[in-house]
Amino acid sequence: MSDRKVAVVTGASSGMGLATAREMARRGHDLVLSSRRPEVAADEIRSAFGVRVEAVAGGIAEPDLAARLAAAAQEMGGARALLLNHGGPPVKPMMALTDEDWSGAFETMVVGPLRVMRALVPQMQAAAGGRVLAISSFTVKAPWAGIGLSNALRAALVNALKTAALELGPEGGILVNALAPGYVETDRIRDWNDSYARQENVGVEEIRARTLATIPLRRYGTPEGYARLAAFLLSEENDYVSGQQILYDGGLVVAN
Repeated sequence: MSDRKVAVVTGASSGMGLATAREMARRGHDLVLSSRRPEVAADEIRSAFGVRVEAVAGGIAEPDLAARLAAAAQEMGGARALLLNHGGPPVKPMMALTDEDWSGAFETMVVGPLRVMRALVPQMQAAAGGRVLAISSFTVKAPWAGIGLSNALRAALVNALKTAALELGPEGGILVNALAPGYVETDRIRDWNDSYARQENVGVEEIRARTLATIPLRRYGTPEGYARLAAFLLSEENDYVSGQQILYDGGLVVAN
């Protein structure tokens, strides 16, 4: 049995979830990875970093995923860190959203992550401490038009996690935070740029330049940069940051 700490990462096949999984492995964590198809990421990380990696296939809204993740983590020695990540919801104007849109997105963005957290927190309590982090979005503080589901439900999850931080700190030394990216160079951002370019009948580079002009650092963030900050918040190096949503956004949002 390895004496390395175990980290559980959902939404681990691409983007910031995959980058964080790699960074946690680089720092010596064994991993339980979850996504619809986690095997490729698991094989790559196992080969690159020589850590134990268990792949658990499933979407975060699936009711049995939490129990399967908890079982896999327990078999490896018990989870000490948890990154909550999932895909984004449909992009629609507020008045076009249906009850079904809201209920489906609520399952994915709020119920599913909290179910996974509930399943894994007892392992952290048994180990006298742990770290929970959710990938959020800068739009919790500065909402965008057209993504009402994301604006509203990410805010709901962040406030639920802040409540958990209040309760789990005294009970078991568990630190709970959210880390909100701004414009980070992922496939999702590239898809958005392509979509806006088609809608406006302009080049993708014009959309990109327009976006960069809004960022004080005048560049996109990187998944790897995000992952380094996430890995700190998920590690014992972080001994006092809890109950926060921290922005990784190049100075984009300056609101409190």
